[in-house]
Amino acid sequence: MDSGSILWTFTGLRYVRIPNDDQIDLGEGFSLMRPSPAILSARDHRLMSEDEYDDAERCGSYLVLKVHEDADRDDIRAIHSGELHNGLIAFQIIKPIQTSGWTFQSEQWRGNPGLSLKNTERRPPMDPGQWARMREFDSECLAQVPSMISRVKKVMKGTNAERKNTIILLQLALEHMHPLIAGLLNVMGMEAVFESGDRYKFKSELCGCLGASTKAFPNWNWPTMPQPAYTVDELAIPLYMLRSKLAHGADLRKASVDKSTPVDLVKKVELIPDLEPRTHAFLLAEAACYLHCQVLQKVL
Repeated sequence: MDSGSILWTFTGLRYVRIPNDDQIDLGEGFSLMRPSPAILSARDHRLMSEDEYDDAERCGSYLVLKVHEDADRDDIRAIHSGELHNGLIAFQIIKPIQTSGWTFQSEQWRGNPGLSLKNTERRPPMDPGQWARMREFDSECLAQVPSMISRVKKVMKGTNAERKNTIILLQLALEHMHPLIAGLLNVMGMEAVFESGDRYKFKSELCGCLGASTKAFPNWNWPTMPQPAYTVDELAIPLYMLRSKLAHGADLRKASVDKSTPVDLVKKVELIPDLEPRTHAFLLAEAACYLHCQVLQKVL
């Protein structure tokens, strides 16, 4: 029997465009909503800095999960917090976005538009990298969300540990403050899918999954910016070398003298002509995120 109240679990998203309406139904209890007095009432000066408090209002949209559940039970709230983050990772798989890092849970009684705060959780804000930040999560992306939420939920409720791990590793990578460690986690996520034992197997599996000529950086920013030319075939071995050096705590400069597959991880490289050159390792780390997402789109 339904509870007399509704548990709202929600978190702020950046640069996700809500066309026209104040709310978009995403199915399975999920919706995308603009900031409202009810949502913003969850903010708490005791837990949030002044900047965080104000920033919550500047989030363009909130991902909201509503269920008829007992909001006073810690185990119930934990379950639905996890489900919200499963919904959030569906967005990230389609095109990574920035998040506020704050998750709120509030109770709403039937017939009452107000919300009563029950729980607040702070996780590291997710950061998708420069190339993804340059495009909004628009209507074309939003159309893919309901199906992806269902696919993620099916995996997380299933028994395939490797599929679960690759989703979890994407979340941890997006939350990590250091880009190179995020890149390591994303390569590990792809390895969870491929079960690759060495660099050559990793390249073979990645090229087999996505296609050797597939671009690592999706064509999100055309026609404003040209698509970066780097391909799966071109980046697979360097990605594995970056992963190997980071995982073993080795000097990244040593990759350039590797006897079988030398890779210069510290040279300056260009993503596109209009952007500042960056260290090869940092370009690879960002590419790892987008490749991980493309792999998940294929295998979930």
